[in-house]
Amino acid sequence: MNAKDPEELLLERAKDLLNLGVESLGPQTERRLGDIRVRALNAAEEKRPGFFSPGRWVMVGSFAAASMAAVALFFWLSPSPDPLPPGQVEDLEIIASQERIDLYQNLDFYRWLETTENGVRANGKAS
Repeated sequence: MNAKDPEELLLERAKDLLNLGVESLGPQTERRLGDIRVRALNAAEEKRPGFFSPGRWVMVGSFAAASMAAVALFFWLSPSPDPLPPGQVEDLEIIASQERIDLYQNLDFYRWLETTENGVRANGKAS
């Protein structure tokens, strides 16, 4: 047969002794213990801080400040991005512009037209 562990035997013996002790309590002792329990529960409810208690807001504020400091430190220590090359800056201006995009679709034509209007051909000779 399975022998019980010594710890299990000890726990069962302790339960039996405590249950026997509770059953043998007098009515006056039971009433006193009940009153003490009710007072302890009432005291625990009174001490519980509400949502708007100052202690809670101090904790929330310190957490927010620590988070902001961590984010600021992250951005301060991160390497700055390389500046955009000039061609990409022009493209960015085109994309961000509110003007019509039709002009930019035929941009090569307009550049050619500008050079011929100034009297300079594509080969660099004056007309």
